[in-house]
Formats: sequence, structure tokens, C-alpha cells
Amino acid sequence: MMARETRVALLTATAVAVAGVAAPCVLPLRTQIVFNPSASVARGWYRVDAVRAPGLLHVGSLVLARLPTSAAALAEQRHYLPAGTPVLKRVAAVAPQTVCIARQQVWIDARAVAVVRMKDGAGQSLSIWAHCGRLVDGELFLLGDAQLVSFDSRYFGPVRVDAVLGIARPLWTW
Repeated sequence: MMARETRVALLTATAVAVAGVAAPCVLPLRTQIVFNPSASVARGWYRVDAVRAPGLLHVGSLVLARLPTSAAALAEQRHYLPAGTPVLKRVAAVAPQTVCIARQQVWIDARAVAVVRMKDGAGQSLSIWAHCGRLVDGELFLLGDAQLVSFDSRYFGPVRVDAVLGIARPLWTW
């Protein structure tokens, strides 16, 4: 009888172990580890946690986000990023903040926060997001920390909250 109980316990433990190893393959994870090779924010490794509620995103949050389709195509064409690569950017403004691009600067709530470049590092013209007004619910204006080299909302406009894949926290950067 003892041998049977031992076998059942061993099989149960094995099943639990296999399920634990296989679960990440079939279940969505709430946490990812990503490497950022871009100069937009510090290069290095980041922990990215799922956004549990859009209200948790605030000015200063570092997010991993998908680019709008046209911006992603331009980023691929100009070799800024491979196709489908999400970006790490800092939330610079949320609804209902006012964002204006004027005199080659980004203004958020009437305060200059970033310079707008007319050309990228390769000398190619950049299209500027020409807008002045309040962000609407569900929009985020994203800026890179290294603003002189960042391809961000200055050039493609705000992103939707649902484009955010998660909130990033640095693990090891340089």
C-alpha cells in the first residue's frame, strides 16, 4: 500500500513540476525582461510589468509601447528599429494636459520641455507632429530621456493607452 501512495505522490509532484515549467508557454506572463539597445533611454535590461489599470500610467512612467503603424513603418524604413519592435519611452503628458509644438519646441501646459529637431542623425528630414491642444482620454504623449536622439511623440503624435505593453523598471543599465 505504501508503494502505491509513494507512486501517486511522485506522479503528482511530477505533474505539478511539468505544469510549472509549461505554464509560461501557454499562459500570458504579467512580467517580461527586455533589453533596450536604443539611446532614447538608458541602454540595458528592464523589467516590464503589465498595466493593471490605465489610470496607473502617469507623467514620469517609463513604458514599453507599440508605435503607431505609420511611425513603425518609418522607423523600419530608416533603420531606427526593426519591424514590430516596441519602444521604451517616458510618459511626458496625459489627458487632459495641453501639448503644443511651436518654435521648434514641445510645450506641455505652457512649459517648454523638449527641442524638436528638423533632421535625424542621418540628415533626413523629420516630419513634425503639428498640433496644439489638450490630449483626450486614452492618449499619452511620450518622450525619450535622451531627447536629442529620440524618435518619439514629437514626430508621430500621442499614442493610445492600449498601445502600452507595460510599465518598465530598470534592472541593469549603463
